[in-house]
Amino acid sequence: MHSREPVLFVIDQFLNPYAGTESQLFKLLGELPSFGFEPRLLVMKSSAYTDSNLMPCPVDVLGHHRLSSPRTWWALWRYGRRLRQQGFRLAHVFFNDASLVCPPVLRVCGFQILISRRDMGYWYTPAIVLLLRLTRRWVSGVVVNSQAVGDVTAATEGHKRDLVYVIYNGYDNAKAAVDEPAPIPELKALSEMGPVAFLVANIRQIKRIEDALSAVAELGGRGHYLALAVIGDGSSETLRQHAEQLGIGQRVLFMGSRSDVTRCLTYGTVGLSCSESEGYSNAVVEYMQAGLPVVASDVGGNREAVVNGKTGWRYPVGDVEALASRLESLLANPEKASLMGRAGKQLALERHGLENMIQAHARLYSKIIESDVRVSS
Repeated sequence: MHSREPVLFVIDQFLNPYAGTESQLFKLLGELPSFGFEPRLLVMKSSAYTDSNLMPCPVDVLGHHRLSSPRTWWALWRYGRRLRQQGFRLAHVFFNDASLVCPPVLRVCGFQILISRRDMGYWYTPAIVLLLRLTRRWVSGVVVNSQAVGDVTAATEGHKRDLVYVIYNGYDNAKAAVDEPAPIPELKALSEMGPVAFLVANIRQIKRIEDALSAVAELGGRGHYLALAVIGDGSSETLRQHAEQLGIGQRVLFMGSRSDVTRCLTYGTVGLSCSESEGYSNAVVEYMQAGLPVVASDVGGNREAVVNGKTGWRYPVGDVEALASRLESLLANPEKASLMGRAGKQLALERHGLENMIQAHARLYSKIIESDVRVSS
């Protein structure tokens, strides 16, 4: 007998707890025991982080991750049978490959299956969509982090809309409260030269970080100084070269992946999100928690996250002139920018509390498990 209800979580690979999906999953795994659940994580492929014993729950490695290999399906079936015999009844599945293989295999083992979708489906291909539509019959529900993601998921994968559950990202608001800037020398030096925009995103083409660089250069041509700090994993060499070509190399700081984003943001004036596709940006919420006005591309979940004209501004994705103009309006009117930052902080407190996110998942897990018990009896 379990004193807590066991729940299995499955993800393709867990690289670190700082990226969007992984950060939310990490918090969920750590907090669920306080709400009556005992989480266990299965990764299809190991990583240095999952091998480091830093995860807040037990971790198993499947050891196979190629969907085309029968060994992957066989290993998952054997693993699922063993956990079902130990009393596990629910699996919550993250990421693409796991979402394809887990519903049919774990359902055969007797699990109820929840899948998560946290983006606008930029990874969809005709073949993947066909497979997802075939496997949806084994899915008990879909957890999404915005209405926009829910609409895309339901329409594309064919899930009934009443089986799509919106649970917004959750954050520890107490930890986000930093009154004084931490001593981060490179940011201190940058902020002493003038206002600093932050862009928190892993360096990937879809994030369109080059648009932020071009907007900073455009603002310089209009007589406005703005520096840019980029926080996120990935190679920055190409972007550094682009910044130099634009003549703003001294105004741009690439900081890599960091665990102290909250403290970094205390040096900021505005937060940026330039993505061409966004489910619901963790970075935008972090900006709001820090009291920064947000300028974000008008895509996906940004339309829910950023209240246009109240907590920040949205602009047409890829339109550097419009991005520069939105930034210019904030630089020219610091009082308005401050009001937007305060409004965003209040919205973050109301919508994105960590306890709200954990409770919503706990309620959903209980609902799915109770329905399984009724059917079984």
